[in-house]
Order: sequence, then structure tokens, then C-alpha cells
Amino acid sequence: MATKIIKQEKNIFLEREEIIIEFSSDVAPSSEEVKVAIGKNIDLTVVKNIKGQFGKKVFVAEAVVYDNTEAKKKIETIPKKIRKKIEADKKAEEVAKKKAEEEAKKAEEEAEKVEEADPEAEVTEAEAPIEEAKTEEKTE
Repeated sequence: MATKIIKQEKNIFLEREEIIIEFSSDVAPSSEEVKVAIGKNIDLTVVKNIKGQFGKKVFVAEAVVYDNTEAKKKIETIPKKIRKKIEADKKAEEVAKKKAEEEAKKAEEEAEKVEEADPEAEVTEAEAPIEEAKTEEKTE
């Protein structure tokens, strides 16, 4: 895959560098391939579009490379569909954390109940499965 930078200019006001790059290939390059071909920081690079013409093996990609993450966050917008997915993932993560905390509290309460019922018992519930696993390994 041959690459050639057609246009590269600095946009001071938006704190970014605008690049137009040409690829000669049988298949259209992915946005990740474009980011690597530009050779700048991948996290700060945004590929705007990749265009090709029917029958030609030449593709033109437009990309911008921001100077810092603050400039990228200020200018680039996240599509509504992706924003909803990110919010749903955060909510699911929070629910999982709450559930894990509740289970830990229940386990502590059960351990305290067991200790109150039989304070002389040396084996706790957490140690019991470990001992069973050791006996299974010896039998094999």
C-alpha cells in the first residue's frame, strides 16, 4: 500500500493539523490504517472520511491531528447513538458494583452469624471450598 500526503496544513484556531492523504491499494484502507500511515499520535488523530472512485485503486482520506486532548474534546462531538451506548455501559457498571458490594456485605453478615453461633470453629466458609479442591487434586 503506497501512501502520499497531498495536503498538510496547520489550523491554529482549532489547534489541529489537517491532512489529506492518498492511498494506492486494491482495497479501501480502514481508519486505523490511515492513523498509522499518518504517523502522528493515534489517540489525537480523527479520520473524517475515506473516499474512493469506482474502478480506481486510489483512495483519498481526510484526517485531523489535534495538538492536545482538551482541543479534541472541545471540538469533536460524539454521535447520539454512541453517547447512549456509553451511558448504558456506565449504568451497567455501576449496577454491577452495587451488586458486588451488597454480596460482600451479605457474606460478612453471614460470617459474623457463624462466628456468633460457634466461636470455636476454626474453619470458615471461605476456607472450606479450598480444602475440598485440594482433596480432589489428590484423588486424580
